[in-house]
Amino acid sequence: MPSMPGVGTHPDLPTTFVHFTGRPRSSGDAPPDFANGTPEERMVRILIEGQLRATKVFGASHPVLCFTEPSEIARRVMLRDGVTQRGPYAPWGLIFDRARLIAAEATPVLHMSAQEMRLTADLPVRSRNRRIRYEPGRSDWLHEREWRICFGPEDEPSLHLTPDLLVGVIVGEQGWMPPPVVTVIKDYTENKIIEIPRASGRPVRVRAQLRVQQTNFRYSAAADQLVRWWWNGEDIVEDGVFDVQTQMSPDGSSIVSSTKTRISY
Repeated sequence: MPSMPGVGTHPDLPTTFVHFTGRPRSSGDAPPDFANGTPEERMVRILIEGQLRATKVFGASHPVLCFTEPSEIARRVMLRDGVTQRGPYAPWGLIFDRARLIAAEATPVLHMSAQEMRLTADLPVRSRNRRIRYEPGRSDWLHEREWRICFGPEDEPSLHLTPDLLVGVIVGEQGWMPPPVVTVIKDYTENKIIEIPRASGRPVRVRAQLRVQQTNFRYSAAADQLVRWWWNGEDIVEDGVFDVQTQMSPDGSSIVSSTKTRISY
């Protein structure tokens, strides 16, 4: 497959990180309330909000954001077969520039033995929440190649999606586009007299009630110009670029008017 964006300084490491919105979960491991829905719906919500919201994970006292640093081979395995008995990851995710994410304070998690976990229990919150228990055969999460941004009690637990930080998305459908947010600006009715043509004779004049709706379609600005990578079942292939701006009016919206007619005799 073509390489992901960027040029790395480590020949054996990717130049991007991925935040999957559909990691496999065990029973009882439910997503937070703000992340309900399918992996596709979660990614749409992130793109519309323009931010990635942090949440608490097992063992962490405060919210964290989790990312994976998979090689090209690892990405294929994660999406096709999975790396645990939980099964494969859903092919929906956000791709982040490595250097920019590190500048946003992402660092690798710390895999520690049970004894090391006890000895470091009094670390500051952010450092403490980077720790993951490592016990081969019982607790081993090395395959996730995880990095985290950790938040303290005084922090806003979210990451703003800027164009230089978010560089692409992985989708499970070729040509996929994030749907717009639709709001009705005006919704009213008008009474009019209209003529209905007949096959013979003069047309019939009737009183009609017309319903007019003016609707605002606002597309996700965070998705504009993002490179789309499609998982075709075997590999991740480049699948064009989101061109959101062409669908928007100058004020950042797209307005469509429609009429619905009810004829009353």
